[in-house]
Amino acid sequence: MLSVRTATLEDAKFIVAIKEEIVKATDFFLRLPEDDQETAEEYRKKIRKKQESGGLTIIAESNNEVIGFLSFSRSSYKRLYHTGSFGVGIKIEHLNKGVGTKLLSYLIKWAKEQDGLEKINLDVFSNNQQAIYLYKKLGFKEEGKQINQVRLKDGSYADVIYMALAL
Repeated sequence: MLSVRTATLEDAKFIVAIKEEIVKATDFFLRLPEDDQETAEEYRKKIRKKQESGGLTIIAESNNEVIGFLSFSRSSYKRLYHTGSFGVGIKIEHLNKGVGTKLLSYLIKWAKEQDGLEKINLDVFSNNQQAIYLYKKLGFKEEGKQINQVRLKDGSYADVIYMALAL
């Protein structure tokens, strides 16, 4: 049974583990395995800060196992407070099973209930076609890109695509 809930501070260790798995197995995050990785304590601070500043961290669970997360932040600048952006990660073995759809649907529903929030932003590497498909399916539109912005492990390049959903 797949469920989504607000993350607790104790969930930080699971989120960090998922991020480390993704960094080792894919080219979809900025960090490389040899870069410094976040600790659970650092991520606990992020969860707390997001909660205090109008953001949200949620997790997806299946059979009481944390299998994915989504972390949404709003800017502290008044000119940008009507927008926010997110990052998402899902355990590799749970990709293409509806986890991303469930997490993003939760975020969109929650965002529509937030005072003054008008737009959800994201950036995604052009080589992450599954994620791009999901974002488009849920109504996100491409707003721009940075060409050859990210060098991948094999020496090739990916663009950074900027997408957004108007609420």
